[in-house]
Amino acid sequence: MNTDINELKRLIQLPGDVKGCEWQTGKVASHGGDWWVAAVLEVASEDAAKFLSGPGTKELFETPLGMTLTSTFAALNSFPEAQPTQSKQISLVTETYGVEPYAKSPLLNGKAIRLSDQQVLVVLWTI
Repeated sequence: MNTDINELKRLIQLPGDVKGCEWQTGKVASHGGDWWVAAVLEVASEDAAKFLSGPGTKELFETPLGMTLTSTFAALNSFPEAQPTQSKQISLVTETYGVEPYAKSPLLNGKAIRLSDQQVLVVLWTI
């Protein structure tokens, strides 16, 4: 788990001021060529719209393989729809948002969700 905002900014873009963050990275595929970054961003309530791009879409959200569900990431377990999978992921149907404000090559794919009025989870991956 990392809390260095400047290191996170080397990997992704941030659409506004962040009060704090926790983030982690991992591999997507067993061959090791693909990877992801997940970040919980603490933002001011009035700035949340900057961090949730466009209209939300109710769809399936799954945590990446290997994501640690501790600290601020543990909030995912409190979603009523959250279902643990055999591979120790969390799967839930929730409002998701685009990652255009965060995308930075090679992390161009992903989803963002609202964890609370002041927390946004963004997950980006390479492929």
